[in-house]
Amino acid sequence: MRKAIIATIASLAFAGTAFASAPAMNVDAGQIQAGYTNYNLKTNGTTVGDMGTFRADSYQLAYGLSSNLAFTGEYLNSETRNVSTYFYNYPNLSFNSTQLGLQYQMNKNIALSVGNVKSGFKSDAGSNSNSEVFAGIAYNAPVSSNLNGYASYLKSSHVEDAKVGVKYAIGNNASFDVGYRNYQDSSSGITAKGMGFGLNYKL
Repeated sequence: MRKAIIATIASLAFAGTAFASAPAMNVDAGQIQAGYTNYNLKTNGTTVGDMGTFRADSYQLAYGLSSNLAFTGEYLNSETRNVSTYFYNYPNLSFNSTQLGLQYQMNKNIALSVGNVKSGFKSDAGSNSNSEVFAGIAYNAPVSSNLNGYASYLKSSHVEDAKVGVKYAIGNNASFDVGYRNYQDSSSGITAKGMGFGLNYKL
């Protein structure tokens, strides 16, 4: 049963090719954390300027390899929209990011990560993508008995991805999170910033 659940989550997360929005901390060996976040991101493009607010879906997965080491993954995919200016026309444009890595939890509050990020955009007028190594850091700390604050930062040669927010525990294995994300990809010229609401569940 667990293998079937893993396969289903993985197919959702990595179809078509950014961790839970709240960092996947305290994932025990053999434990799975899956999550989904819906974002509304104020988006700009280098060539077209203000592109308006894009809705984006983020699917996340973490699998504990040991008590302090986890495999992590996230797939961020925006809605498709026609974007045009006087000089440029990008019909059916969308942007995406896939992050796959390993996370090492140094203590109950801080974790370091390394991996690969593939980012880019696509439209009927053309596409661009880039794949490179990233390094990251995540912080998680309790605010109250059921409320935790978190922050994370990932950087590669062209991508910077910063998140900050809070998550509220719903029972022992589920949590609801609200956070702000600042995603920048200088290779594709996309900058996206905004709020997201998500759910995470540990199996």
